[in-house]
Amino acid sequence: MSSLVGVPLLSPLAFQVWDAVGWAGQVLFTLRVLHQWYASEKEGRSHVTAAFWWFSLLATPLLLVYILHRKDPVFIVGVLVNGFLYARNLRLSLRSEGAVRGASPWMPLVAGLALFGLITFVSLSWKSIVRFDVPWPWLVVGFAGQALWTSRFVVQWVLSERRGRSVLPPAFFWISLAGAVLLFAYAVYRVDWVMMAAFALGPIPYVRNLVLLHRERESAGG
Repeated sequence: MSSLVGVPLLSPLAFQVWDAVGWAGQVLFTLRVLHQWYASEKEGRSHVTAAFWWFSLLATPLLLVYILHRKDPVFIVGVLVNGFLYARNLRLSLRSEGAVRGASPWMPLVAGLALFGLITFVSLSWKSIVRFDVPWPWLVVGFAGQALWTSRFVVQWVLSERRGRSVLPPAFFWISLAGAVLLFAYAVYRVDWVMMAAFALGPIPYVRNLVLLHRERESAGG
């Protein structure tokens, strides 16, 4: 991966099978956003269905394989920790639809924290798994963006647990916007086209959801 650092952004992309796996995962992540956007426009309010979380879970292992190939310490933590939160939200979505009954709300948080600790230990012990071959200012940008990107699902998860159903609050989209900007900048520096695509177009549906949420609050207040 370090050989890609410093390559001109518009140079030809050395396409490999790993890139195909990464793009496949990214297509699924994009489909979840488009589906959520469509469902929200149809309902006239910000709305999330179980399909959003199914797309997320299907995309996670594909993107994980790609990131392991890239050996990127910033993106690997986010994908692994978020995977547990996707699973929990799917349970909440199905439960709210009457498909399943209650489950322990603490399992995704405990599993996510434990996995984060394991990844951190592995990252510091065996550099063949991930490589910290990036100047520290860019690592700061990347990890700051990843912290925001992951915390959005923590905020969303806590609120969903309180309401007993999967919801996407305004804070989710505001945090998403901030995290996407930082992670896009990091991906550009890494010349990682898959991850650039992951964060380039996301702000459009995020802003649209904020508009829908604002209208929903105004209607409820009026």
